[in-house]
Amino acid sequence: MNNAIITYNQEEGLKAGGGNFISDGGAYIVKILEAKYTKAKTNTSGIEFSLESKDGQKANYITVYYVKADGEPVKGGMSMLNAMMGLVGANTITSANGRSQDGKDIFICPEFTGKTIGMFLQKSLYTKSDGSDGYKFDIRVPFDPATSKTLREKIGNDQPKTIENMTNSYKDKDERTQQQQQNTGGFAGDMQHDSSGMNQDNGYIPGFD
Repeated sequence: MNNAIITYNQEEGLKAGGGNFISDGGAYIVKILEAKYTKAKTNTSGIEFSLESKDGQKANYITVYYVKADGEPVKGGMSMLNAMMGLVGANTITSANGRSQDGKDIFICPEFTGKTIGMFLQKSLYTKSDGSDGYKFDIRVPFDPATSKTLREKIGNDQPKTIENMTNSYKDKDERTQQQQQNTGGFAGDMQHDSSGMNQDNGYIPGFD
């Protein structure tokens, strides 16, 4: 009689190969496929990231807003981008002409595009305008992909505890209406369309306020 080494798990099997999307919050080492400049309806400026994890899962429409229409910085977003700059070794970030993944002319941030970085993604459940469930991701904190250290831990030469602690205590945020939570028996999201990340307070980093 042969001993079973692995029992078939269809959900895990479907993660193999590219083309699928990140569906769970947590710590990921990702390549930034695209970092394009964007604006919200309020004219708040941000950078929208498209990411791909080491195993080929993607996440799109993750936006960090950094300055309001009146020029006032978005505190959390500025902290987030500066943390990312420190981790990828960028002294400044600039704007350059580029092409989006679907072939459109855009302005990109070349200092982030193509870089590999660690990101702890927070998944938030919300109610869409048609009443159905959706989900989106925000970046809670970036980290060094080689050491799992945040910028603070890297600069302070501290042990990499933040990501481990966040992983151990992680929970999805549920921003759905109370009635929707009572009525729904399940949840499905489409990272290709539903994860707008359009939160102007996005970008909070523990210890950076």
